[in-house]
Amino acid sequence: MFVVLFLLPMLNRGIQDLLKSEGDDSGSGSGSTTPTAASCPGRIAEAIPDGDKAELVKAFRTENKQITLCRTSDGSLYYYGEFSDHREPGIAMPAEETTSGFKARNDPYSYRIDGDTVTVYRDGNRIGRETLSPEPSPS
Repeated sequence: MFVVLFLLPMLNRGIQDLLKSEGDDSGSGSGSTTPTAASCPGRIAEAIPDGDKAELVKAFRTENKQITLCRTSDGSLYYYGEFSDHREPGIAMPAEETTSGFKARNDPYSYRIDGDTVTVYRDGNRIGRETLSPEPSPS
């Protein structure tokens, strides 16, 4: 009886340790550590209100434009659109997530990202549509 009472807790602890080690993926993303989000690029963060601690949400390129979406520490989302060659200053505007992407408005223009396209509207009339490519690290 003494042997069973002594060995049973040890066996239980060994099983628990084994289960913990099997559940630890050490860096695969499903372990106990959460990866930190990338920072919003500095020049873009400077253009959005309270952007100093903003995080990069998504970034895209078209043939000649770049779109960067960043979220501030208070949860506000911003769309920053600019020419890829930086020939003109970009413009930041409030944005929101939709079920299929994002939308932003800078009257009279609005921008809608759905899947791999961005559609531009002026006063509600479509004036452009471009294919998007993901951009892992906007410059």
